[in-house]
Amino acid sequence: MRMLEARDLSFGYSRRRVGERVNLAIEAAGVLCLLGPNGCGKTTLFRTLLGLLPPLGGDVRIAGAPVAGRSRQELASLVAYVPQAHAGLFAYTVEEVVLMGRATHVGRFGIPSARDRAIGAEMMDRVGVASLRGRPYTEISGGERQLVLIARALAQQAPLLVMDEPTASLDFGNQVRVLQHIENLRAQGLAVCLSTHQPDHALRVADKVALMQAGHLLAVGTPAEVLRPDILAKLYDVSQAEVTACLARARPAASRRDGTVCRGD
Repeated sequence: MRMLEARDLSFGYSRRRVGERVNLAIEAAGVLCLLGPNGCGKTTLFRTLLGLLPPLGGDVRIAGAPVAGRSRQELASLVAYVPQAHAGLFAYTVEEVVLMGRATHVGRFGIPSARDRAIGAEMMDRVGVASLRGRPYTEISGGERQLVLIARALAQQAPLLVMDEPTASLDFGNQVRVLQHIENLRAQGLAVCLSTHQPDHALRVADKVALMQAGHLLAVGTPAEVLRPDILAKLYDVSQAEVTACLARARPAASRRDGTVCRGD
């Protein structure tokens, strides 16, 4: 089943088109990684896929039905979002932030049940922030905030997870843990769409990779098909030799996943 699909999607803002003619699809139990340079439109694309921005052309479907016209509550039951970490304006505790992921289950005027709190506690423990549960969200580090946002999304228990650079603020150990969580989510039948600046992360977890340049998709395919030095050199405007050196250490992970390695050297 296709959990997320973009068809000839144009996206941006009312007075500024950021991207166009984007076609993407993510299956249940699949992981798609979106790579591209800063400013190429990844976050704006994600906001459009989530229904936070209206498409400027084409359409977006989640679980086979158009996003347009669906209520916020219905969308929240289908897709959870991990934005890039932010400082926050209000001193909610970490536990309160995570429990916000249960909002669609609690209802507008309800309060979290014992089950909601147990799920929140489980997700905090899963990503390693249980010891922070009573700390104000505004007083923890950027990396810790990113993990809290991941725990909040997991607490939502939606079948599709969209993650905007989820490892950007994390140290190496926590990057590895987040990638492990993504692999576990796929094993549980969830679909995951994430953006990253790390080709080696895509090599480890992705079933499909999409490369975005200036609002257009340069290439879409398996990691072995797309994460080639010649294509990445064009995407990031660097030499093939530099790309080859950076990818060399990531190839064993790709070999373990599908028995192949990147081509192009």
